[in-house]
Amino acid sequence: MRGEFLQQLLPSFYRSAEQPGNWCHALDLIRDEMQLGSVVVQMLRRDGDRLTQEWVARDSISTTHAESHDCLVNNDENPRLDLSDVQPPVADSTVIRDECQKTADSPRFKALRERMQLLGLGRPAILGVRYGEDRNLCMILHRRYDDAREFSEGQERFLHLLTPHLKQTVSLQDKIGQLQEQSQFLSHSLDQFNTGVLVLDGAGELRWANTLARQVLGRSQHVSQAGSRLRCSSREDQQLLDELIEHARKEPCGRFVGKIGPEWNAPLQLLAVPIRAGTSPGIVLYISESGVKTDLSALEIVRLFGLTPAEARLAVALYEGCAVNEYAAKQGISSGTARIQLKSIFSKLGVHRQPELVRLLGASISAKTLHSVN
Repeated sequence: MRGEFLQQLLPSFYRSAEQPGNWCHALDLIRDEMQLGSVVVQMLRRDGDRLTQEWVARDSISTTHAESHDCLVNNDENPRLDLSDVQPPVADSTVIRDECQKTADSPRFKALRERMQLLGLGRPAILGVRYGEDRNLCMILHRRYDDAREFSEGQERFLHLLTPHLKQTVSLQDKIGQLQEQSQFLSHSLDQFNTGVLVLDGAGELRWANTLARQVLGRSQHVSQAGSRLRCSSREDQQLLDELIEHARKEPCGRFVGKIGPEWNAPLQLLAVPIRAGTSPGIVLYISESGVKTDLSALEIVRLFGLTPAEARLAVALYEGCAVNEYAAKQGISSGTARIQLKSIFSKLGVHRQPELVRLLGASISAKTLHSVN
């Protein structure tokens, strides 16, 4: 093999950690350089006396014929996955170049070679890498069926040289995947709140927003997103927003509030709070739409406060601004019945007036979260 090939390969190889779709290109480079029929990387987990595939990356030819490969090879008939026939590597890495000779008399391996022949694949070489207590990485290389050459010692040395890079690339891919998963969990969690959340960097550029914040930016007459910046429709509002962000940027322990938009036109309430992740300063900007009512779930009010379903419906109606008599008429009950229910609510919750009830309900977890996320 060309001595400089590994250095040419590594940039594409490591790129696969962040862009899993790039595995196909990186494995194509190995396949073409070594004049092979296929190159496949598998992560295998030990499950009793079996190895099960967690994920697989294929070169472009193998990807094109993936369905046939999975039907003929990647199944329970594959003796390579049976630990009673094949032991996983004891050393950190092992290269097997003579599988055909070692398994020549095994009926199961003969059947495997016949199935590989149907795929146009011949002699294999296998790089096995230990990856934790119960996981193994494998790079499986096959010559084309009409190519009877054995794998050379130079090619084996290349696989040994590639081993730490393969392991590191997969490790980075795992860590990036975990971070992306955590980010998705955090994003979905913040989508439950009825407040828009925007994360700005130290320069005030928008880096992330939850679903409600994006909806507000899309429909508000007062502020919108222009590229990575927030733009207000009026000069006065823009100045106030810029000042909030600037205060939060310069003063690391403050909370800075403001309002943009005229009172008669659903103004937005803003709260800017400085944050710091490592050495990088940032700002969280919370946005709340004035005049937008928060829906309450009567079922949740039952569970939170121990009210009956009828009492919870009345409590929610009062929270939403409905009068007792109006509620009674809508429900087809007498005002006296509604007032008896209200008296029971007051007794159970330890309040004496409707404003106290409304404040109590408004402070509940039900009022602070959304019941449906678009």
